Amino acid sequence: MDIKHNTPERDEFRATDGADIALWRWPQSKARPTLHWAHATGFHGRLYHPLLDELATDFNVLAWDMRGHGASVGAANLSTFRGWEIYYRDLIALLECLDEPVWLAGHSIGATTSIMAAARRPDKVLGLILAEPVIMDPMQGLKLWLTKLLRQSQRLSLAAGAARRRRVFQSHAAALENYRGRGGFKTWPEAWLNAYVQHAFVPQGDQVQLACAPEWESTTFAHTEHNPWPGIRQLRCPVIALAAERGSTFSPKAQKRLKALLPSADIRILEGTTHFLPMEQKDTVRDAILQLALTGCREN
Repeated sequence: MDIKHNTPERDEFRATDGADIALWRWPQSKARPTLHWAHATGFHGRLYHPLLDELATDFNVLAWDMRGHGASVGAANLSTFRGWEIYYRDLIALLECLDEPVWLAGHSIGATTSIMAAARRPDKVLGLILAEPVIMDPMQGLKLWLTKLLRQSQRLSLAAGAARRRRVFQSHAAALENYRGRGGFKTWPEAWLNAYVQHAFVPQGDQVQLACAPEWESTTFAHTEHNPWPGIRQLRCPVIALAAERGSTFSPKAQKRLKALLPSADIRILEGTTHFLPMEQKDTVRDAILQLALTGCREN
């Protein structure tokens, strides 16, 4: 499908603590339903434009830059950060700004945040499309809780790796060359890598610097949600969850438990994918969103 890149307009909304959170709006029409996309840790809303541009034909697409990420870096405050709860509250604040219920979709932390917002404001959410949600089974959650209790969570591999991220490059082109084919980026198509680099860095003198500070990204990983189950139990809306075949943040045991709690949930494992499945199988994610939100049908 050849879709011209639609440039979203920047908007913002006010969080409960008074911080301004950036919100990107694709072209809007009163005749279409609204879909909000929530990105993964360390990323930003406009990274997903290869997917969101296609969805903008059928939806009024919104995508935030989560607190401390992208154009919302001014809302970051490490001294008051106490966990993912702040992200949940931010998304609820956005929902309360909108006139009508919306579809929530997201990747990784964005998917988990969407779950929690839907649990607390069911009147504002039509349904959930979750790409690689961070949903730990009870044993995983207990281990993480103990790690937090012992104040060792900054040593977790993702948190430690994020803290070491290179902050400054000579140019966007230099950053692009550095990431291409390496680490988690090795499975990304070039269009996705370009979208990430274009908006992940801001000018710093004659160089470019990561907008999302490594310290903020690391702290977010260190405070990974260890017990989403109270929120999951409260869900009453349609749910599609897409899990990676390799290295998923949505373990088989967690999938089994979610299905037991939400028998109508549609859980799919996408063959050949990693945690970066929106980049690897964009069309599959797009079709799942269209299927649930526009037809109300689910594959069995």
